Amino acid sequence: MTLLKDVSPSRLDPTPGSVVAARAVDMSGTRLAERGAWTLVWFGVLAGGLSLWHLWWYGPLAAGAAPFLVAAALGGMATCWFVTSPRSRAFQYTTLAIAVVSVALPAGIAVATRPFYDTDAAALDQGAARTLLRGSDPYTASLAGVRRLLSVPDRYWTYTIDGGHITHVSYPAGSFLFEVPAMALGLTHGVVDWVDLVAWLATGVLVFALLPASLRWLGVLLLLTPLLVDMGTDATFLPFLVLAVWRWDRYGAPDAGVAGWIGPLALGVACATKQTSWFCLPFLATGVAFEAQRAGRAATRILVRYLATVVAVFLVVNLPFVAWNPGAWARGTVTPLVDPLVADGQGLVTLATHGITGGVNLTALGIAGALALVTMLVAFAMWYPTLKRVWPMLLPVAFFFATRSLSTYMTDLVPVALAAATSVAAAPSATAALATRRTSRARVGRTRMTRVIITAVPALALVVAAVVAFSSAPLELAVRSVTTSNAGRTLDTVTTWVRNDTGSTVAPHFMVNAGNNPNGFLVPVGGRPVILGPHGAATVTLTAPGDTVAPQPGARWLIEAYTLRPKALSTSALVVWHQPSPTP
Repeated sequence: MTLLKDVSPSRLDPTPGSVVAARAVDMSGTRLAERGAWTLVWFGVLAGGLSLWHLWWYGPLAAGAAPFLVAAALGGMATCWFVTSPRSRAFQYTTLAIAVVSVALPAGIAVATRPFYDTDAAALDQGAARTLLRGSDPYTASLAGVRRLLSVPDRYWTYTIDGGHITHVSYPAGSFLFEVPAMALGLTHGVVDWVDLVAWLATGVLVFALLPASLRWLGVLLLLTPLLVDMGTDATFLPFLVLAVWRWDRYGAPDAGVAGWIGPLALGVACATKQTSWFCLPFLATGVAFEAQRAGRAATRILVRYLATVVAVFLVVNLPFVAWNPGAWARGTVTPLVDPLVADGQGLVTLATHGITGGVNLTALGIAGALALVTMLVAFAMWYPTLKRVWPMLLPVAFFFATRSLSTYMTDLVPVALAAATSVAAAPSATAALATRRTSRARVGRTRMTRVIITAVPALALVVAAVVAFSSAPLELAVRSVTTSNAGRTLDTVTTWVRNDTGSTVAPHFMVNAGNNPNGFLVPVGGRPVILGPHGAATVTLTAPGDTVAPQPGARWLIEAYTLRPKALSTSALVVWHQPSPTP
């Protein structure tokens, strides 16, 4: 309901004693919803101020800024309801500035006082930047020495199913080149975390700037989201990917301004920094070709120019390392895609890692992930008018089926999706286009059915691959007994029965999954590897790595066994932890 209408000052009651304000406050339905949204933004600022209050011990900056942020948040929530319009630039930009402070200060203090990195990727990036500054090729150097940058290194390595872990650069060169200037200027502590924090703040500000005024609260609210503030090494490529999808459908248009050329430049930098961006390229290339064709421009020429620009920028960043040692660069750049990494993440693979299915064939699940990507791309092409704006929101479906479906893969594209959904122009529907040609209703129906069938083919193949994956675990396992120390808080050994259900010899590597980061692979007592012949079985006692934390009483846990041929994970049934007697 409209309480007060917008009116110009010239139309206000000029009589003395009038109580009508010089500028009326717009409380129409749309503005009312926006005021509520901005109130939530200021509530997020309040949460940041309260978090900062707990960090008062850091010094006068934190102690003094905390009450300022709390007071600003309380005043901001009230201002949302009496400011003339929530689309006021002064109101929005002031909110953004204070929100940036409320994020930057607590996060910055956390980085400054955190003695170690939380991920091996961050440690490896810092090690790579340091190696480069010393004049050596980061892709050929062993970075095992970065273990000193991790509190308990064995809990943070990315493990491979053959019993090893990653100790080399596993990203394109942009992942560590952003750290090089900071280190050259003398920054040595938490360099990667500082760069990522700045990149995330830049992403939030960029999304805010690119959104229409009525939706800018979304950008600030996104900036304040705790899940996204500490993103590990994933924030660095986000500002570039946001720019790559902003008005991407205007690429090559003569009157598009900046949007007519910036997309592939930004995408090239994003692809040169993190492999996540690679998955966006097929969608953007397909869309650019469709848009050029629809506008009557030379679609092939525009598409080739778009792709050539992306590749050229990618090579500018990476070419020195390609020339240095092409084999080492290629191995490091594609490591996450081709190396046999252990299963992890919050996607479908959870059914195996949490003991529901007894394991998973990682090759088949990898095929399912590839088919999920193909399905999304086919659906994008078949239902282009509907999915033109929202495909970045659907892309994480492919990651959901991956063998390593980490949470960041599901959340990274949210800022990207917002930038695309709010800046890309709507496409005319295929049905409307057919109707304008006086096409019969039966023809429209056949066209729809054709699209459904074409999209269903890879989708059905995806389902088949997933079913095969979760019904093809090669081993059966059962926990027989455990021993502990440190009053039952440290797990020492696990005795496990294992049987090989395949017709070939396997050499499994074992790991405990108790809900926290693993400490590495368990080692058979005596040090000899476990080798099982076709349909063979054995009972083995495995020694846990040092400081392996025992599960909490009543918690469920399991033993995992990885095999390289077949490339698979097998698990025991879930076991309820009962406090065993400590080893004397």
